[in-house]
Amino acid sequence: MLSETIILNKERNVTLTTYIQPVGGEFTYINKRPAVIVIPGGGYQFCSDREAEIVAFEYLRAGYHTFVLRYSIKKNAVWPNPLNDYEQAMELIRSKADEWQIYEDKIAVLGFSAGGHLASAAATMSKNRPNAALLGYAVTTDDVHGCSPTAPSTWDKVDKDTCPCFIFATRTDEVVPIANSIKFMEALDKAGIAFESHIYGYGPHGFSTCKSAVQAPNSSFCNRVPHWVDDSIEWLKDIFGNFSTDGNMTKPKWI
Repeated sequence: MLSETIILNKERNVTLTTYIQPVGGEFTYINKRPAVIVIPGGGYQFCSDREAEIVAFEYLRAGYHTFVLRYSIKKNAVWPNPLNDYEQAMELIRSKADEWQIYEDKIAVLGFSAGGHLASAAATMSKNRPNAALLGYAVTTDDVHGCSPTAPSTWDKVDKDTCPCFIFATRTDEVVPIANSIKFMEALDKAGIAFESHIYGYGPHGFSTCKSAVQAPNSSFCNRVPHWVDDSIEWLKDIFGNFSTDGNMTKPKWI
């Protein structure tokens, strides 16, 4: 596996960490791999380690190349710096698609909370749109002004070029109201964009993968919340296709 941390912007401490898996050889049936860019949350004040590598490894397990983007925070998070960080990361990844054996048309973003805001901005506003977006308890309304006064809402930026989306959150989230997910879904539906949603009955904000490594033993969430990880991987197979014996990906089931 090729793992390195690439400095995208030294002044703002923006980095992209790569986890590139081998192809060919023992993986004779894999010529290229799809990819997931993980964008941690943290209220634009920090990039949460609880929503970074520990999440990326779940998609490595499923056969994806993964990347962790640590974007501009605190005083450097003035808009559009974080979106520009994403643009630079995606441009770099697609420019190295041949070197890293990546399907450049099968790259998803996965963002949490404020990182979900950035992922939703990538899906709706960027010049280098992802091919799918996974949004975990994402801020998409003007609620984002609570952590980044200059950041825009994203639900009202959904258009015909928005990629398919997978949305997950809990109804009882006390930090990011569930209306953020609902309004984004309504906008996707109005624009005719494919999406899948999982709004669980109860659980705290910032549940990440729900495993004991990232959640305190006394955390309370319904036992279905951890299913979002495997459900999102299965959803990506529907959107991107799955590995097949001929070295290519199967055709998507729906988009």
